[in-house]
Amino acid sequence: MFLKDELNGFLKLEKSFFGIRPPETGYADVGILGVPYDLTSSYMPGCRFAPDKIRAATDSERSHSYPLLSGGDCYNEQALSQRLSLEDIGDLEVTGRLPESAMYDIVEASKKLSEIGSRLLFLGGDHFITYPLVKGIKKGTGKKIGLVYLDAHADYYEDMGGYNLSHATTLRKIVDDSIVELDCVVPYDLRSALPEQREQLYPTGPIQSIDELLSKISDISIKVDVLYISVDLDVLRPEILTGIGHPESGGLVIEDLVRILVHCGSTGKANYADLVELNPLIDKTGQASIAARDIVKSILTAFALSKEFKP
Repeated sequence: MFLKDELNGFLKLEKSFFGIRPPETGYADVGILGVPYDLTSSYMPGCRFAPDKIRAATDSERSHSYPLLSGGDCYNEQALSQRLSLEDIGDLEVTGRLPESAMYDIVEASKKLSEIGSRLLFLGGDHFITYPLVKGIKKGTGKKIGLVYLDAHADYYEDMGGYNLSHATTLRKIVDDSIVELDCVVPYDLRSALPEQREQLYPTGPIQSIDELLSKISDISIKVDVLYISVDLDVLRPEILTGIGHPESGGLVIEDLVRILVHCGSTGKANYADLVELNPLIDKTGQASIAARDIVKSILTAFALSKEFKP
C-alpha cells in the first residue's frame, strides 16, 4: 500500500508532455527518455538539468496539447493525445559518469528501446549524447539511418582539448564510425562552423535556404529506412532566446524550425529525435524552456504525421 492511494481523486494528475497517456496494453507509440549529461560540454555546463525543466514546461493538457500552427502548413489539428500514445520512460542514471561509462550506458539504452519499435525522443543533455544514441539505434535496428542535424556548429572536430568524446566531435564520430553515411547526413545551418568543416559536410555546396533544406531532406528520406532528427537549441537566434548551452549570433526563428520538423514527419520516416543544449541555469526568463516545450510538441507532431503516413 502507498499513502497516496488514500488520496485517490484528490491529487494533481501528472500531465507532463501535454497529458498524452500510455496505452492500456502494449508499448506506447512514443517513448521519451531523459539523458541528463553535460560533462562533455566545452562551454557552459548546466544542460543536465534540462529534462526535468522540459517536463515542467509541458505540464498543460488543455492549452498546449494541440500542434503548433506557427511555421507549419495546414495539417491535422487534433490534440496530440488523440493521435499518439506516449510513455515518459524517465532519466538515465548517467549524470556523474565519465564519458566512456556514460557512452556505454546510453548506447545500450537506445539499443534496447529501439528493438521494441516505438518512436523515441531523447532529451539532453549536451550534444554529445546524439553519438551514442544513434549508435545504439543502429545496433538495435540495423536500419539505414538518415540524420537531420540542426546546429549552429558542425560538431566535426576530431577532438576538443585532447578529448575525442565531446559535444564538439559528435557528428565527426557518427560519420567516422560509419553509423550514418556522409551522404545521408543533412546538416544545417552550421553558421559558426570552420570553412574546412563546411566543405567536408557540404561537398556539393552549402544549403542556402529552408526550401533547399526541405528538398534535401525529401531526397535523403528516399534513400534511408528511418530519419533521426537532432535539434540543438543553438540553431535558433540567441537574441530572442536565452538559456542556450553554446549560443551563436544569427540563426533560425521558431517558425523555421517548426516547418522543418513538420516536413520531416511528412516523409513518413521520422522515427527518432533528440533535443539538446537547453541550459536552465542561464535561462533566466524561461524563454528557452518555452521554446523547448514547443519544439517537443512539433517533434511529436512529426511523429504523428509519420505514423499516419500513407505512401
